[in-house]
Amino acid sequence: MKVWLAILLTVAMLLVACNVLGTVQPASSGLRIITEAYPPYNFVDKNNNVTGQSTEIVQAILKRTGTQAAIEVMPLSEGLALAQKGPNIVIYSLNRTPQREGLFKWVGPIGNYEQAFYAKKGSTIVLNKLEDAKNVKKIGVYKGDAGAQFLAAQGFANLDESLTDAEALKKLMDGTVQLWLGNKEGLAITAEQAGVSTDDLIMLPSVVIRADLYIAFSKDIPDSTVKAWQSALDDLKQERDIDYKTVYEKIQAKYSDPEYIESLLHE
Repeated sequence: MKVWLAILLTVAMLLVACNVLGTVQPASSGLRIITEAYPPYNFVDKNNNVTGQSTEIVQAILKRTGTQAAIEVMPLSEGLALAQKGPNIVIYSLNRTPQREGLFKWVGPIGNYEQAFYAKKGSTIVLNKLEDAKNVKKIGVYKGDAGAQFLAAQGFANLDESLTDAEALKKLMDGTVQLWLGNKEGLAITAEQAGVSTDDLIMLPSVVIRADLYIAFSKDIPDSTVKAWQSALDDLKQERDIDYKTVYEKIQAKYSDPEYIESLLHE
């Protein structure tokens, strides 16, 4: 009787561990995955779901590696502080700068971006070189962002930090700052979040930052995990479907489509 009871308990436990299709659900990985609101790479949609180009790539990696983990959105400065302390912290999408290189283990690249200075329409500010921006009273930047760190390293003492890009853009519109360092690819979504029309902005010609984006791991995470994620990402970039496109290419194409972005933000 005891033997049969043990067998029944074992079978019950196996059934609980499997879904209706008979595949084993991935066990909780123990990883804490963090990102910021930085469209179009990572943002929250109209249904309060975390989405974006980088988010879908990370979700595809999770699926390929059989990893179960939720994604949290928080200000970049908070996420970076957690990732440096650990344990088991994964943060994306990060510019892999020299200042950050030794702080984390890295997987990527998962995308690229450009940042430029924006002013209010009608502004008379002229920048012939980067140094000219030092003469502006205040430049709005996103706290913890690589662009803000780059400007600080170049001796800019006129930076005004905000916890989000949308907050920094609002400061541009109300006159608190005279320039805003913004992400070109995410301009439309950031403007939407700030309640600003892109028609009221002008982009100054010089590109301040042009860089790749990465996934960063706290240094306590095993190299084997990092290697598995890099391998999964490489597969997403190399394996082609029947339409000869990779998963990576398809995700990038989706987030290059303004209509698709609009569908994520509005009914």
